Amino acid sequence: MQITFRQVSHTYQPGSPFQSTALSNIDFTVESGEFLALIGHTGSGKSTLAQHINGLLKPTSGQVLIDGSDIHADGYSKKTLRQKVGMVFQYAEHQLFEETVEKDIAFGPKNLGLEEAEIAVRVQEAMEKVGLEYDEFKEKSPFELSGGQMRRVAIAGVLAMRPEVLILDEPAAGLDPMSREEMLQLIKALHEKGTTIVMISHSMDDVARFATRAIVLKKGAIAMDGTPAEIFRHADELEDMGLDVPVICKLARDMQKAGLPLEDGIYEEDKLYEALLHLWKGGAADAQ
Repeated sequence: MQITFRQVSHTYQPGSPFQSTALSNIDFTVESGEFLALIGHTGSGKSTLAQHINGLLKPTSGQVLIDGSDIHADGYSKKTLRQKVGMVFQYAEHQLFEETVEKDIAFGPKNLGLEEAEIAVRVQEAMEKVGLEYDEFKEKSPFELSGGQMRRVAIAGVLAMRPEVLILDEPAAGLDPMSREEMLQLIKALHEKGTTIVMISHSMDDVARFATRAIVLKKGAIAMDGTPAEIFRHADELEDMGLDVPVICKLARDMQKAGLPLEDGIYEEDKLYEALLHLWKGGAADAQ
């Protein structure tokens, strides 16, 4: 499924004293199977952009297209759109409300008018995807679970709709280190099985590890768009925008400043290891 933003702008409270432009002339396309990270400082427009993808917000101007069709055109089914594009908000566990895990996950499929047998299949399937054993958790109250488990239930509720695209707003925010890593590995596994991922993140290390592409937003406009390798070659520019860079990128840059002839944009541990090994072998050969 292809998602295209065509000259999309969004203004909050237009014509009022509180008018604010959140997005300005946004142009890009997300191809099926991508893992796209949206990065930028607070207020750069990341969440506003994400909410345009599944039609929660309508552009002030421009178009959002799914497979070439304008999602705000007359006759376009928002119900079908939200089956295809699932949205997991930040602290998604705050949206849990049913008395059992099973009922909470089943809420979306029930609203689609599916048969009970199909709903049961989807609930079990979604729980399996997020690593919650059906028989163990189905009758539990979601409010008895740990923070990480509650977030898994919330994500399972979205996955039960079988979306082709999953949008996640800071999905690991507030979790302890173990739960955080488990959440990121879950998202990675979903991507590897074919789900298109659009993830808002403040963690450049997470972007470096998991994303296939990143878009950097600044004041509602696209400042950079490329692979993580292309983005992190501009470490100084990112820091000028108030953004961080991956730890490995910082280390490699410090080594460059100390005189080591490393290429720009190294952000992965194995790449830095390979570069240092190459330099060491070259030095050893010269010594001989």
